[in-house]
Amino acid sequence: MVVAGLVIFGRGFTSSQFAGISPRPESTKSATQNKGVADVTIGTLKISAEVADTADERKKGLSDQDELPISIGMFFVFDKSGSYAIWMKDMRFPIDIIWIDDSQAGEKKIVDIAENAVPEPGKKDEELKRYQPRSQAKYILEVNAGLVKLHNLQIGDKVTFEL
Repeated sequence: MVVAGLVIFGRGFTSSQFAGISPRPESTKSATQNKGVADVTIGTLKISAEVADTADERKKGLSDQDELPISIGMFFVFDKSGSYAIWMKDMRFPIDIIWIDDSQAGEKKIVDIAENAVPEPGKKDEELKRYQPRSQAKYILEVNAGLVKLHNLQIGDKVTFEL
C-alpha cells in the first residue's frame, strides 16, 4: 500500500527521506532547473528527466545534488550508440542506471540495467567504479535506486520519450 501510494503521489518524496538522510540546507537546486526535460515511460515507470546532451552536462550528471524527487531523473543523450560508462563521482545517494538503445525495428528498448549504484565518498577519480553496459546504448536514464525493482523493469522493455 505504501509503495503504491508513493508511486501515485510520490512527486515530493526522495529516496534519501526513506533512508533517514536529511538534505543539507544549502541544497536548493532542482534536477530539472533551467534545462530541457524528457518525459520517459517504461512500463509503469513514468519519469520527468533532465536532459544532459553535452559533454559537460553528461560528466556532471546528478553529482553534487543531495536528493532526487521520486518521479524525477537524469536522461543522458548521445549522438550515436556506444558503450558509455557511468561513475558515481560526487554522488550523495544511490541510483539505478538504465541503458537504452534503438532496436532494429526503430523502437527504443532497455539494453542493460545497473541497480543500486552507490556513492563512493573519499575515493579518487581513478578508484571509482565504472558502470559499463553489456550492449551499446544511445541513451542512459538515471533514477532513484529501487525504482527498477519496484516497476519490475527488464532488459528488452520498450521505452517511450520525446526530446
